[in-house]
Amino acid sequence: MAKTDTLQTCDGYNYEPATRVSGRLVPAKAIPARPAMGTAKATLGVFAFLLFVGCLIAPGCAAEEQRVMFGLTNRTGTVALPHVVAEEKGFFKLEGLRVNLIVMQNQIVVNALVAKNIDYGGTFSNMVGAALSGLPIRIVMVVMEGGEHVLVTHPEIKRVEDLKRKIVGISSFGGAPHTQITMILRKYGLNPEKDVTFLQIGGTPSRYAALESGSVHAVMLQPPFNKMAQKRGFRELVAFNDIAKVPLGAIAVHRDRIKERPDEIVRIVRAELKSIDYIRTRKDDVLAIMEKSWGIKDLDIREQVYRDTLPIYSQNGMVSDEAMQQVIQIVQGTRKTTREVPLSEIVDWRFAKQAVAELKK
Repeated sequence: MAKTDTLQTCDGYNYEPATRVSGRLVPAKAIPARPAMGTAKATLGVFAFLLFVGCLIAPGCAAEEQRVMFGLTNRTGTVALPHVVAEEKGFFKLEGLRVNLIVMQNQIVVNALVAKNIDYGGTFSNMVGAALSGLPIRIVMVVMEGGEHVLVTHPEIKRVEDLKRKIVGISSFGGAPHTQITMILRKYGLNPEKDVTFLQIGGTPSRYAALESGSVHAVMLQPPFNKMAQKRGFRELVAFNDIAKVPLGAIAVHRDRIKERPDEIVRIVRAELKSIDYIRTRKDDVLAIMEKSWGIKDLDIREQVYRDTLPIYSQNGMVSDEAMQQVIQIVQGTRKTTREVPLSEIVDWRFAKQAVAELKK
C-alpha cells in the first residue's frame, strides 16, 4: 500500500481508489454514481486484500531480488567463468540474487571489500595476504583446486634463467601471478628481488596486451590467453602446476557480512557450484561462450582450454588445510612476513559445506 489516496498494484502501476465494473478495474472518478463513504472504504479494503494475495502467488510479484556487488579482475578466462556463467545462465537469479560483476584491479578488489564498497571479492592470493595482515576478510569458497597460470615469454627466451635482467609483467604485488612467478624464479636459481624487474599491469587481458606490445618480456597468463599467445609465436615456458599445486580463484567476504547475511553467502556458493557443474556437463555451451564472449574463433584453442581446465575446477568449493597452509607459506614468502594466523581467521568453509549438503538433497 502506498499513499492513502492511491492503490499500488504489484506491477507498479498506480490507480486512484477503484472498484470493479464488469470485471474491469475502473478509477473511482469514472464511476457514474459515487458510493457511500463506508461502502467505498469496504470495497477498497477488499480489493487491496485481493491484490495482496495475488502478489503472493503471482510469479511477477515476487519479492525484489537482492542486489549484490561482486568485484573481480576480469570477465574473460577460466577463473572468472563460473561467476559469469552463474550470472548469464541465471543461477544467481534462481537464488533470489541480482549480482553485478564489476571488473577492477586486483588490489582494488581487496580495498573495496574491506571498505564494504563491494559485497564479494573474486581474488585469492591478495585476499589471503589481507587476512594475514589482520584485515576483516574471510575466504568462503575456492573455484579451482589447482593453478592454471603459465609463464609465457618472447620466443627468444628459451629458459627461465634467460629472464635475468628482463621485465616481467604481473597483476599487482602480492597477487597470484606475482606469487607464482616468484616461486618459479627461485626454483630455477634466480633472485626475484634482484634479477628481474616487475611491472604491475593488471588482469590477464592487460598482461597479454603488454606481452604483445613488447613492453614486457614475460608474463603469467591463464587460459585462453596462454594458448592465444602460443598461436602468435610466444613461448609457453613453465606451467605453474608443474611447480606446485595450489588453489586459485577465491570468493571472499567481509567478516561483518558473515554475521549479517549468512544465508546470502550460502546462496552465492550454491549458485557458483551449480555453475561449475554446468561447465562440466555442458561442453558445447561453454565452447560457445568462449567464442561469443571471449572472442575466440579458433575451435582448437577452445577445445584445449576446456580440456586443460576442467579437471582443476573445485568439486565442493573447499580445499584441504594442507593446501591452504601451502598458500599461506607462499604468500608469507612474497610479502616477507612470518605472522602466524590460524586458518579460522582466513577461511570459513561452513557456507560451502551447507551449500553442498543442500545440493545433495
